[in-house]
Amino acid sequence: MTQDKIDIVVLWVDGSDPEFIREKQAVIGQVADLDQEIDGEQRYRDYGIFNYWFRMIEKHAPWVNHVYLVTNGQKPEWLNLEHPKLKLVTHKEFIPKEYLPTYNSAAIELNLHRIEGLSENYLYFNDDMYLIGDSRPSDFYKNGQPKLLAVYDALVPWSPFTNTYHNNVELIYRHFPNKKALKSSPWKFFNYRYGSLILKNLLLLPWGPTGYVNQHLPVPMKKSTLEHLWEIEGATLDKTSRNKIRDYGVDVNQYICQYWQIESNQFYPMSKNFGESIDLNQVDRLESIFKDKHKKLLCVNDDVDFKEENILRFKEILKERYPEKSAFEKMRNKR
Repeated sequence: MTQDKIDIVVLWVDGSDPEFIREKQAVIGQVADLDQEIDGEQRYRDYGIFNYWFRMIEKHAPWVNHVYLVTNGQKPEWLNLEHPKLKLVTHKEFIPKEYLPTYNSAAIELNLHRIEGLSENYLYFNDDMYLIGDSRPSDFYKNGQPKLLAVYDALVPWSPFTNTYHNNVELIYRHFPNKKALKSSPWKFFNYRYGSLILKNLLLLPWGPTGYVNQHLPVPMKKSTLEHLWEIEGATLDKTSRNKIRDYGVDVNQYICQYWQIESNQFYPMSKNFGESIDLNQVDRLESIFKDKHKKLLCVNDDVDFKEENILRFKEILKERYPEKSAFEKMRNKR
């Protein structure tokens, strides 16, 4: 069977860029009392390690078709724009002008299907998510369907983001009110790959609408699913797309694509050990994560209370493991 092309889409921004700061202030400076959780520095911070992201992709996913780097117009000074697999795409090239400018990652995610030339199957990355082990297309897709973690979870109001999470679930259950996929394919939900997480599905079996376990890792997506969601939930997605910054009370985000795949029974089970998500203050765990042969994906989340020494340690670890420049970097770059 011929393997469908798989692209990668990654979002990147340098929040320290003076021009970016000026433009952002001009658009949302009038919004009072912005919560750190919603629009803090951690939402836009660049650590100067994005070149390692490309080194990992080159080393661990040589099979990738194209890498679409999505920015507001910024580009890393070290980036080799001549690389045949690289496609630099600015917001204005694919996001409808009535939604621009935007500083809301949810709005950007929900419009990715509009990128010209993007393949049907693509892996979606944030710039704090990494591929840390040799991979194959079959790690992410089987028979053209994404591999996902189909584990239900209780909706608990632990942070402002829970509101967006609730909006996502509400949208999905408007179309799938009775967990039909679980009933028709129980093996996909009670699967050994989920380990002890199977208990969640068991405990929540009697309940109607429930949430989902989100691993905060790179995720396999289908362009046609996002297009379909715009067709049937256009007003909901439009409302999010018009928000210049995150609005947890109103927004939905790209998680709806995963949930749709699960509830429409168009997915295969993914191992819960395939990736790990930590925050910057847990860099001491990185050595053991990198050594774990089961783990291919990593997210190192920014933290409001980050410490400079943790970033330096993270850089050291990346430099030790990926010392060679990739072809995505300009050769004259001395970093």
